[in-house]
Amino acid sequence: MPTTISLVHTLIQGPTMHQQSSLSSSPPASDYFSQPHKQRNSVASFDSRHSSDDHDSPLSRPTLHQILLNQGRGQYTLDNFASFLQSQFCYENLAFWLASRQYKLCAQSLYQSVRQSAPMFSLHTESTQFLSQSQARAFNDLQRKMRAILDTFVLPSSPHELNLSDAVRCRLLRSVAEGNYHPHVLEQARESIMDLMKCSSYPLFIEGIAAKRASNAGSAQSQAESEKSQHEHDNGSWRVKAKHHFKLVSKMLKRTP
Repeated sequence: MPTTISLVHTLIQGPTMHQQSSLSSSPPASDYFSQPHKQRNSVASFDSRHSSDDHDSPLSRPTLHQILLNQGRGQYTLDNFASFLQSQFCYENLAFWLASRQYKLCAQSLYQSVRQSAPMFSLHTESTQFLSQSQARAFNDLQRKMRAILDTFVLPSSPHELNLSDAVRCRLLRSVAEGNYHPHVLEQARESIMDLMKCSSYPLFIEGIAAKRASNAGSAQSQAESEKSQHEHDNGSWRVKAKHHFKLVSKMLKRTP
């Protein structure tokens, strides 16, 4: 999974953040970044008390969101999920999700750093007049990150083009073209990709691990039964030989005057 990390780090580097324009439909940055991250329901719930590799059950399996945050245990790691997606030729979904998440963190960092000196700043190009030169450079860097995401995942014929609906793709590109660099503009595409992974890749990933565990358990049981049978055979042979030797010794003792 070096490709995952290298790709995301190439797209998103360093902290930066922005807020939304008062002319856009994005929520105010102060509200958007203060909201707790929305948890998404998935096929299975996670209980850390049942997370051991030796006791895999539906209750011990992490949700997709927990895997994406690398909170899974055992074989349910982000690295393993990334490797699985690569084998299924849909790795771009994970790479985009990670890149958009990192973009939001960069935007939040920038917003927190300028909110005191430039409270009127929004993550829109029309509000750059409220920024100092250094803050404007940080905002330019954030814009570069957004363009890298669009060039890599969203634009038609991009290197890792996502399977997005025309409506979602056009809405995202139009918002950025109008100067809106609030991370909220990525939200619909992000949710669409999350739903895609949740309905297809995630269940296959979970089923693959379960099948592998069942196969390993079957092999282990067969080996244990084979060893037990061999042990019983060895014990039986030893008893036969012992009885034979005992009879020989008894005869010899009877012949002894």
